[in-house]
Amino acid sequence: MLSHDDIKDFIESQLAVWDLAKRNYDALAQVKRRNVVVDDIVVGIQWNPGRIGSTGAKIDVKSISERLCFLCRDNRPKEQLIFPIAMGWEMLVNPFPVFPVHLTIVSETHRPQSSVPEDIVNIATELPGMAVFFNGAHAGASAPDHMHMQAVLKEEIPLIALTERHHGNSDFGIKLSSQFGLKLPFFFISGVVAPDESGLKTLVTGLNTGGLSNNGELNDPLLVNTFFWIDNSGLLRFIIIPRKAHRPSCYYLDGEKNRMVSPGSIDMGGIIIVPREKDFESLTSDEIRHIYSEVAITHDSLI
Repeated sequence: MLSHDDIKDFIESQLAVWDLAKRNYDALAQVKRRNVVVDDIVVGIQWNPGRIGSTGAKIDVKSISERLCFLCRDNRPKEQLIFPIAMGWEMLVNPFPVFPVHLTIVSETHRPQSSVPEDIVNIATELPGMAVFFNGAHAGASAPDHMHMQAVLKEEIPLIALTERHHGNSDFGIKLSSQFGLKLPFFFISGVVAPDESGLKTLVTGLNTGGLSNNGELNDPLLVNTFFWIDNSGLLRFIIIPRKAHRPSCYYLDGEKNRMVSPGSIDMGGIIIVPREKDFESLTSDEIRHIYSEVAITHDSLI
């Protein structure tokens, strides 16, 4: 189990030897954020020019086949340090951060972002105080050709705080967002894993629930965002956000109606990342609600 000091030391060691990463972490001090209310959740909009590569990533088969995999060890910058976090996984400092603590956890072998890896549980256990998240290949992953997860401080994610308030840690098992007694812009599943055999059934749901497939079931592993974390009482928890689309229609529009918003887990977790200032200044709560409704499942559609 890693302490906050271990993680801080790793990040500081990395920034001491990699100018690009240091510049991008220093630039976080200039990142702007404003909040808007979307139904019963406060959503942050973050203007972060450094995320243009992820937001605008081309993830079609042709584009991926024509580039080197930037998560494979042989193709990474020589300055990028490795922290062995678990068998078969390497922890890296994300050089294009959203938050001051932003880690990427990559598979040692090149394999596709196929489904939520079971090792997310062990890695979340190794990183108390952090949320380990997974972007499905069609749900925000900018490198769908290489299995990876990311981790940030759990306090950075508004949806985690909201979920912990409305799904108490003594209420073991699954709770649907429709049972929270709130008006929320999309549907998600919360799990509190009991520390006994009964928790295995809950955990299976967390690992195997996917996005909306063609048959109308939630079993598409490529269309899902997940968060796993250890709460302050020491219990394993998760949020599953089934998706139905990778990007909203406004991403593809021309002119003033275009919005460069490509939601991944962080965006679905309540922090919308925009690399352009004009989107930061003009995005409204109604637009964000519509974006969520196009990429995720609304509660109205469940009725």
